Amino acid sequence: MKTVKLVLLAAVLAFSPACKKNEKKEEPKKEEVKKEEPKKEPTTPDPAGSGAAMAGSNAAGGSAAAAVPTPPPPPPPAEDTADWIKVMATHVEKQPTDPVEVKFEKFKVVKANFDPKKIEGGTATIEIDLTSLKSGDDKRDEHLATPDYLDVKKFATAVVEIGNVKKKDEKTYTADAKVKFHGVDKKYPVTFEVVEAKDDWIRIKGEHTFKRLDFKVGKKPGKDQKKGDDGVADEMTVKMQLTLKKT
Repeated sequence: MKTVKLVLLAAVLAFSPACKKNEKKEEPKKEEVKKEEPKKEPTTPDPAGSGAAMAGSNAAGGSAAAAVPTPPPPPPPAEDTADWIKVMATHVEKQPTDPVEVKFEKFKVVKANFDPKKIEGGTATIEIDLTSLKSGDDKRDEHLATPDYLDVKKFATAVVEIGNVKKKDEKTYTADAKVKFHGVDKKYPVTFEVVEAKDDWIRIKGEHTFKRLDFKVGKKPGKDQKKGDDGVADEMTVKMQLTLKKT
């Protein structure tokens, strides 16, 4: 009996390791097991982070802008070397457009006799084409050309004769200006400045105030135009810059 028990025990012991070994073989390998990773949800950018980035970018841009050198100031305007003649007029009742500037685009120095190194005693004659007037308003230009004012069809030219030139200071001179305009002859004491002088020419600049009624231009000034008053003031100022070349 003991022999049978021993045989059975031996059989059980022999069978048990084999079962455990088989169980290990049937287990799935760890490397074959795949775990599903959770899906990543899209995240919204951090506003604070973006703001910081933009602030940093702006700061960098600001620094770059600050580093750009300031452009040099524009050059001064070119010296006025052109010749021009214009008359400045105002109204009896001041207007926003006052003073009105009337330019004469055509004129010429028909004669000049002087020594640029010694201008005293020199003479010059200037002719102005009154039909070339421009005031910036075509309707006003047409009115100024009528017999009510300049009557350019009858009096197309004004003549200015300069004489009796005397030195006042280093660059300033006095002279007599004989003016023939609108059928009237007048003489005025004038002052002019020599702004540039060369071997055979000088450039002068000056202005003079006169009364239009001295030349019978327009009607008496006044506020009541229904009574025939003229809304244009009597006093006007002629300004000119001319190059006088010895002839």
